[in-house]
Amino acid sequence: MSESFWFILSAVSLGLGLLCVLLGLLGVYRFRFVLNRMHCASLIDTMGIFFILLSLVLATRSLGYLPKLLLLLLFLWIGSPIASHLVSRMEVSTDETASEHMKEEDRA
Repeated sequence: MSESFWFILSAVSLGLGLLCVLLGLLGVYRFRFVLNRMHCASLIDTMGIFFILLSLVLATRSLGYLPKLLLLLLFLWIGSPIASHLVSRMEVSTDETASEHMKEEDRA
């Protein structure tokens, strides 16, 4: 296939990754409660990083870089949920008003 096809495919993937990162950052600044902010930040970690690393794989098209990028993706996908879980546990255990934010409203 031609070089321009791979470049366009890589650019689209990079654009999707950056869009996910920007929307996640917008959500982090928009919400007030920490657990809601963490949900938006998790979008940055999963979708944004996946599309950015996919863009790098498509741009290099070399099998030498593929295991390194997949290993990087694996470490990020393992470490991010663990860190998010620890931060959310700390927030729930230390914030006295956390139960007010987590109430489910009656649906009538």
